[in-house]
Amino acid sequence: MENNEKKMTNYDRKRLAREEAAKREKKKNIISIVSTVAIVAVIAALLIVVPMLKDREKFKEFFKVNNESVSELEFNFHRTNLINSNSTYLSYFGMTSEADLETMMYDEETGTTWAQYFTERAAESIKENKAMIADAKAKNIPLDIEDDYKEYMAEVETQAASAGMSAKAYLNALFGADEKELKDIITDNLKAVAYSEYLYEQKQVTDEAAQAEYDANKDKYDSVDYRVLDIPAMYAEDASEADIETAKAAAKKQADEMLAKVKAGEDFETLCATYATEDKRTVYADSETDTSLVTGETSYYSFSPYSKWLFDSARTEGEADIYFDEESNVYYVLLFQKRYMGENVLASIKDDLTYTAVIDYITEISASYTISDPEDNLPSL
Repeated sequence: MENNEKKMTNYDRKRLAREEAAKREKKKNIISIVSTVAIVAVIAALLIVVPMLKDREKFKEFFKVNNESVSELEFNFHRTNLINSNSTYLSYFGMTSEADLETMMYDEETGTTWAQYFTERAAESIKENKAMIADAKAKNIPLDIEDDYKEYMAEVETQAASAGMSAKAYLNALFGADEKELKDIITDNLKAVAYSEYLYEQKQVTDEAAQAEYDANKDKYDSVDYRVLDIPAMYAEDASEADIETAKAAAKKQADEMLAKVKAGEDFETLCATYATEDKRTVYADSETDTSLVTGETSYYSFSPYSKWLFDSARTEGEADIYFDEESNVYYVLLFQKRYMGENVLASIKDDLTYTAVIDYITEISASYTISDPEDNLPSL
């Protein structure tokens, strides 16, 4: 039986690399401070349904931020929002229940589970919200969220109707309480979001700052276009070392032949139909299905083994070479086409720098706020 992994096409590798990059980015910024507004999720998409809290427990102190009491209801509201607003991402890893969150690791090094992560993040989110509301009040920044609240409740009605439920039943299923019990919590949440949006406008970086960031880090932001064909060493799973070396030599011979022809001016796409593995030749023979051309790849989203070669500033248009990946025993024939600034790069940089400035400010004003947990309800903190 042959090693099927070696037959993975460049298209497959590119797709998986981009998916992995997206997962890493999402995990890194899984909860953004700027978007801590309560997100209403349809019941069908819920990862976790909060159990109904007894009336006497809803407003019982769960922990404190400075000297201000935080009820179990407020904590559950934030934690549920954080989990459910990321339910699609979590389900990608097979997490569909609280039990899954309790067992699956968020950070292998620290031993932190996803359940612990969301518990910690919910407490931190509450702390940050309280710091923002207090900061806005101290600076006399008006936070009129009356219309925001109406819009929020209208969305609750819409989602409840789509789930075949009343708004009251929907909120109880989602948060374990009704609108009257949740109103102050939702209001504070909306105030914090309103202030974060105000900060975002106030801390907008200049176009000049975005350009300077790009000029200083072009390798990070530039895009490249190139063509690539992977030529794997083909051998059986139980192949001996000698057989593997023979297969590698055969693959290298093909890669060298193709490279020579590319350098001689022959068409890369046409050559792919000759040198691709037999099961992929028809794919490369049709220009509609040919996957050798890769466009708009950036270093951040490139996890290809030949990424260093691609983003070397010494690369020139029309340059061709071979890269051998020792881990997979695959030879890659590469044809560099161009390097350039992609669309909306400066706008994206400006947004990122502004977002970072807002995060830094919220972190700064939250630094003096402390979480105390006399009942040990937050054991992971």
